[in-house]
Amino acid sequence: MFVKVSRSKRNNKVHETLQIAESYRDSNGKVRHRILLHLGPTDKFIKKDVDTLINGLLRAKGLTLQDLDSNIDNVKAFGQIWALVHLWKELKMSQIIARQKEKSGIKFDLEAHLKSLIFNRLDDPSSKLKLLTWLETVYIPGINKDDIRYEYLLRAMDFLIAHKEKIETQLANRLLDLFNQDLKVCFYDLTSSYFEAENSLVEGDIRQFGYSRDHRGDREQIVIGVVMTGDGIPIAHYVFPGNKADRSTLQEMLNDIRRRFKVKDIQLVADKGLLSNDNLWHLIQQGYEFILGESVRQSKDAKSVIKEANAHKEATGETIYERLTEREIKSKDGKKEKIKLRYVASYNAATALKRYKNRINRINEFLELSEEIKKKEINTEDKYHQIKSVLSRKRLSRFFNVELTEDTIEIHKQDEVLSEEEKSDGWFIVISNAHDLSKSELIARYKDLKYVEHGFYELKHSLNLRPNFHWTEKRIRAHVMVCFLAFQMAVLFEKRLSGIKLSWQRAMESLRRVVVVEWENEGRRRKGLSRVHGEQLEIFQEIGSSKPTLLSL
Repeated sequence: MFVKVSRSKRNNKVHETLQIAESYRDSNGKVRHRILLHLGPTDKFIKKDVDTLINGLLRAKGLTLQDLDSNIDNVKAFGQIWALVHLWKELKMSQIIARQKEKSGIKFDLEAHLKSLIFNRLDDPSSKLKLLTWLETVYIPGINKDDIRYEYLLRAMDFLIAHKEKIETQLANRLLDLFNQDLKVCFYDLTSSYFEAENSLVEGDIRQFGYSRDHRGDREQIVIGVVMTGDGIPIAHYVFPGNKADRSTLQEMLNDIRRRFKVKDIQLVADKGLLSNDNLWHLIQQGYEFILGESVRQSKDAKSVIKEANAHKEATGETIYERLTEREIKSKDGKKEKIKLRYVASYNAATALKRYKNRINRINEFLELSEEIKKKEINTEDKYHQIKSVLSRKRLSRFFNVELTEDTIEIHKQDEVLSEEEKSDGWFIVISNAHDLSKSELIARYKDLKYVEHGFYELKHSLNLRPNFHWTEKRIRAHVMVCFLAFQMAVLFEKRLSGIKLSWQRAMESLRRVVVVEWENEGRRRKGLSRVHGEQLEIFQEIGSSKPTLLSL
């Protein structure tokens, strides 16, 4: 339905008439217009009449265009919520949730509670109890804050994790469809997340002590794996016990991705922490292409390649070097096989200088602290243990040999080891069995792991994966899933904004200034909407959303 201006010419004069019309399709499928109401000549309408007419139509919905006054008693952020509602619809979240809800027996408004959980994570991440307070500060169409209950939020989380695979798979397929992508390149990486609350560990607890990427080895943690496409679209996540070794998760993830997404040929890109002999065997036997990071310290082949790469760089100035190497791998049951792998080394001068300076600073700090410890009035054995502790803390154990005699402590620098370390500064190595990429393309694809690393930053900081105060495995997994679903929405948001080079966080900040105001008038509750203009209009246009109007409320 729309307002139409009809023009006709009589006596050499143009006459304009206002009409209310609607569009429809005739029996042949052609779009036609029909007039529903004649409002009369445009020159008979004055501004006051237009406002009165529109106000009369809006009044039935409790809305008004009248000027606001001091009766305003509530202001709620709305613009960013309107954008999230659009993305929610674009992802078909309502249908995805409804399909799983059918047989659940849930009677409360499940979608409203899930929408509240995910929108809160994107707008102002908080605990479930604080979420109820947050609802008082935002306007979400169709959701009455008084209907959102704490116990239902927890039940909604339980629903999510009970249907994780189907919800996650359907949402991932929707994202792939939106960007017309196939799952051919699979980026996989892991991170850890520790717990703020201290609760006693029980047998089989998913919270465990392990290698902490947050440098909080004093806290229990979980390990989280994320899978993304080559363009940085997150499609799946995994939660493992906090003491799970990274490399032990790879085969489980690959088998799951193949089964769920019905794909056979996947090119895996992963960091060196995923590389092991057993994983190489699995990748080769299952026919995967791969690009994996390789440790420049622990592999003989890698050390040899670095030596050749340095010589090649000095002779030619080239910073990428490749060697085809035959490597023997074996299965758990002792089967052996020789395979040819591409070893590609890449050099960055800025990284080399940064690593060198960092190591020199750590060495100098260690030597100074060692001298201070030697001067302490404690026994020699205690001094020895303190020096060894500093050495370990500074990650310098392989560069120094500390010897304890009856009365003295001798510190010997391992010059040969230091020299080898300096030669590897600035270099990293990947191994691959992919032959359709040049060495430069192969390095570039490996560097695209930055999408996953950026994703971990978003999860931990922008979406506040921490603090995590849950302590049962089901709720821990559900909390991570809420964060992951919010992350998927954030990625869609930011990709839609790529044309104006605006981050989704910056867009949310701008849109929060579009507010809904509420007040009492003539015994009825009224609503008004602030003006939408400038950058806000541009954001709505970029994501494909209409701008909010009073009728949106």
